[in-house]
Amino acid sequence: MKKKLLAALLASALAAGMLPTSACAVSSAYTSSNATLISFTDSAVTADGKYSGYEIEGTDVSITAAGTYVFSGDCDDGSITVKKGVTGVTLVLNGLTLTNADSAAITLNKTAEAALIAAAGSENTVADTAGANDENAAVKVKSGASLSLSGTGTLTACGNVKNGIKGASDAVITVDEMTLNIEAADDGLSCDDELTIKGGRVNITAGGDAVKASPDTDDTENPDTTSLGSVTISGGTITLEAAEDGVQADGDLTISGGTFAVTANGGHTTTISDEDASCKGLKAGKTLTVSGGTFTVDSADDALHANDVTVSGGTLTLASGDDAVHADNDLVVGVQGSSSTSNPKISITASCEGLEGTTVSVYSGDIDVVVSDDGVNAANSELGEHSDKFAINIAGGDLYIDAGSDGLDSNNDISITGGRVEVYGADAMMDAAIDYDGTFTLSGGTLFGAGMEPGAGTQAYIAVGETSPSGGKGGHGGMGGGANGGQDMTPPNDAGGTAGTANGNPRTPPANADGSTTPPSGDQNGQQSGARPEKTSGGNGQQGGKPTNRESALGIEKGSVITVQDADGRTLYTATALGSMSSVIFSSSDIKEGETYTVLVDGASVGTATAKLGTSSSSSGSLGPDQNGGQPGSDRQNGQQGGVSGFQDVGQNDWFASAVRYVTGKSLMNGESTTAFAPNENMSRAMLATVLYRMSGETAEADSSFRDVSSSSYYAAAVNWASSEGIVNGTGADVFSPNASITREQLAAMLYRYAGEPSVSADLSAYTDTVDISPYASKAVEWCVAKGILSGESATRLAPQDTATRAECAAMLQRFAAL
Repeated sequence: MKKKLLAALLASALAAGMLPTSACAVSSAYTSSNATLISFTDSAVTADGKYSGYEIEGTDVSITAAGTYVFSGDCDDGSITVKKGVTGVTLVLNGLTLTNADSAAITLNKTAEAALIAAAGSENTVADTAGANDENAAVKVKSGASLSLSGTGTLTACGNVKNGIKGASDAVITVDEMTLNIEAADDGLSCDDELTIKGGRVNITAGGDAVKASPDTDDTENPDTTSLGSVTISGGTITLEAAEDGVQADGDLTISGGTFAVTANGGHTTTISDEDASCKGLKAGKTLTVSGGTFTVDSADDALHANDVTVSGGTLTLASGDDAVHADNDLVVGVQGSSSTSNPKISITASCEGLEGTTVSVYSGDIDVVVSDDGVNAANSELGEHSDKFAINIAGGDLYIDAGSDGLDSNNDISITGGRVEVYGADAMMDAAIDYDGTFTLSGGTLFGAGMEPGAGTQAYIAVGETSPSGGKGGHGGMGGGANGGQDMTPPNDAGGTAGTANGNPRTPPANADGSTTPPSGDQNGQQSGARPEKTSGGNGQQGGKPTNRESALGIEKGSVITVQDADGRTLYTATALGSMSSVIFSSSDIKEGETYTVLVDGASVGTATAKLGTSSSSSGSLGPDQNGGQPGSDRQNGQQGGVSGFQDVGQNDWFASAVRYVTGKSLMNGESTTAFAPNENMSRAMLATVLYRMSGETAEADSSFRDVSSSSYYAAAVNWASSEGIVNGTGADVFSPNASITREQLAAMLYRYAGEPSVSADLSAYTDTVDISPYASKAVEWCVAKGILSGESATRLAPQDTATRAECAAMLQRFAAL
């Protein structure tokens, strides 16, 4: 059984007549009457005093019994070791410089317990050497041992071979009060079981992790199955500079106080790849809990990362090359039931995505988010594109979002019941301030933004202008792979369809959490599928390689002052736009259903709206019939009621609405049924060949040289035509892969060839994933970008290998035809 450190120290003091720590910290208080004084030189060690529990062999000292031992002097090759099982030991460093040539300078053997005190005003250094054969640490705490570090002096630990201070399985290390400087080739301050920092000044520069608790569970001979791998920090001033993680706990990381400056792998401007080691700011394998403290974290990867993350207090300034705060499962900000808008305080100054988790819940706090991609994202690639676990829940706090892509982006539901949310998104093709795939329920709080309107709730809202583009790509949130090539994909609705859905074909499986799937072989000569798309770094919210925000019908540009007024001219809300906004959505307790409100831009009215409740029952995030501001009965076709062209899953103001009108009006594409267009489903290679075939006039025979294209299939003539015209090639010898999902670059290539391969190029340097463009498609992609047919899916991501949805294809076909 491990004894508590405090109990061990007290027992030592009582047994030995030891002075209190505060008194003993004064060097003049140590005499032979209350301690044993041990002095090092390069050639010998001398000792004199009260306690005789020590052994000296050359310049190596072993402590064999309880007592207070004061060390001083300078030795290039010496050591201090507390023997196995010895407890009640106090090691006082009072001007000691100690290096060991072949092992640790200070070692606590198994189950030993000791307090290490840096005497007041003293400077102490312990180190191993670069040639040491024991690649462990300058200070080593073996299995089951306990070490506490305190005092008002300074200790510098130099781990020239590997670690600075290292605790093994079941070891406990506690830091309090002292100034602790660590320089380590690998990990700085590490302990497999329990590592606690209560106070002091801790400064660590590490070639690995700065602070770490990680049991060696992978040891095939003696796996550590008992250590907790936990880090607990309640105070101190902590400065960490690590090549890998700033703080890593395989178990739980709990922080309730302290002042932190953490830099991981050079900070958020460092470019990393999947092969690089983890370089997160604060990381836990299980739970990461922050209830207090002041943090400045700048990391090449996520700033905060864990399975579950709770930030209920503290002041955090975060910059990240990936996500600012990432939870694989639940991310909670604030305290449920709290009315505070200042605790916690989170400022995300630069990141790819701001707050990301399977579920993201905000209860209180002041949260400012500036990101290059999504502001708040509910996604998890392991769960796929859609899951009923995905949710964004906002019940309180003050949340301000400036996003380069979607502001609030849920791959399922959004619920706002309280707080204040002001959200800006890209307002470009696939991006908006508010984007969801399930249901958006608005039942309280204050909301100002643009994008997809609420689908349910008890609080009224107004929407003026053209609803901003909504996703269909699952929020671009996940990083999943997987392939659905080879599965039966839904072709355009064909009168000749037989069994299955309305068109006689199975439905397309969903894409991954970011809307991507690992694509099949490329369009030409068996081009291989692309690598997993990379998230982009940055965080200034600017569009980068993304096409400029579409021109706002409301005249809203960056810097425009937007005002919402009631019928009496009373101002309910004022905001300054961060860019173009095609619509304004506003809700607060002041908005009353059925009453009329006015939106002004720079003092001039740009529209009025009657407040309404979200009443859609759509499960796709699109609003139901006549809920999008369209006139009742508009866009009804063949006597059918519903959204655009009679499709209930295409709202009047969805970003792809006009494209659906075009492709269905020209009979290029039809719905999966009379009421469903399925905008978010993937497009297959056969489907696109059929669309272009119809565009050409349909003049080919139903014959094919591809062994996987039956002459009786609906697409046989189309594939034969497209192949003979050089518009499409097979994916291998005699193989066309008709049911494989078409990628964005394949779609661009087919349109480019259909257009006659014109000679036009574009500057794609703003996109970081151009290396993913297959050589055969490079000119086609440049041409499509130059002509505005193809746009990026985020500020710096073109996503050439992502699969294309039916909505995307419809939009690209409309733009293509407009040329």
